[in-house]
Amino acid sequence: MRLRKALDEVRPYHPPRMEWELAADRGANDYVKLTMNELSFGPLPEANAAAVEVLARGNRYPERDSAPLREAIAEANPGVGAENVVIGNGSSEVLVDLMQTLDRPGEVIFPWPSFPLYSSAARIVGLTERRVELDTHHAVVLDSLLSAVGPETRAVLLCNPNNPTGTHLPLSEVREFAAALPQDVLLILDEAYYEFVTDPAYPGSHELVLESENVATTRTFSKVHGLAGLRVGYVIAPPKVADYVGRAHTPFSVNLLAQAAAEASMRAVGSIAERARFMAGERDRVQAAFGAAGLEYVPSQTNFILARTGPEVFEKAGVLVREGEALGCPGWSRISLGNSGENDQLIAALS
Repeated sequence: MRLRKALDEVRPYHPPRMEWELAADRGANDYVKLTMNELSFGPLPEANAAAVEVLARGNRYPERDSAPLREAIAEANPGVGAENVVIGNGSSEVLVDLMQTLDRPGEVIFPWPSFPLYSSAARIVGLTERRVELDTHHAVVLDSLLSAVGPETRAVLLCNPNNPTGTHLPLSEVREFAAALPQDVLLILDEAYYEFVTDPAYPGSHELVLESENVATTRTFSKVHGLAGLRVGYVIAPPKVADYVGRAHTPFSVNLLAQAAAEASMRAVGSIAERARFMAGERDRVQAAFGAAGLEYVPSQTNFILARTGPEVFEKAGVLVREGEALGCPGWSRISLGNSGENDQLIAALS
């Protein structure tokens, strides 16, 4: 049997300290889990009710193209039509689908450290990768990204805000960068955390997508919507790109319950906005506590904070955080924000 050599260096995703995280997931009181940037308080009541309502139809295949959910997403992003939207099994799937549409051979460029999936996904679809280091403030340098673009470049992946650093770029700078890219290079904006951004210079990117032929943005229901366990994400793209993503996409990959819950959550605009405001307030509170304790951290626009410390500082207080070594940030830890009580426990670990 001949297997693809390109997969030799790809390793299955297996987060560190998984056994402790599983215990925390199952209700064990020993640890608070602040490792995976999840929302601690789960789906909205409307999303729960919608999932329960469709459960009786579990013997039927789900909507193939998630049409009602696509319409809800289009309505929430003025100017976007359902033809611009493709739904996937988490934003990870639509990111891979986007890369599947690119011509090969070729390369994808992305900042580093950033979301590790970019590297494995590129290899899986037969593309090479080029990493561009962040600056000393852990921020993306767009000029460096642009300088890295060459004849073999098929796409630039830009996580904004960036995971694991929490830094972000204003939309005006992203728009200038997109305009400077060759038209045959696709700019993929990974906006998994965009709902948490409070900077008024960052209104989201769907308008940039609408005015471009080579810009797409991916978003997820795993963060502010609290639906990580149901696995729903989507891409907003120009019609031709969205059409090709649909061709590469696995049919029926998003289950019936997930589609119903995500649609209900997307339509609960006020409740989601209130969640985002709450998380921004908790972020300010935790960052202030870090500053008061003399703990170096990277100011964040997400639901996590990167701090210069090892995880053992928090583990002694029963709080699990993600060690930076696994994320390309040795000597740091990425700390997800929890609910008020969990964040109290996090802050107490510093005393």
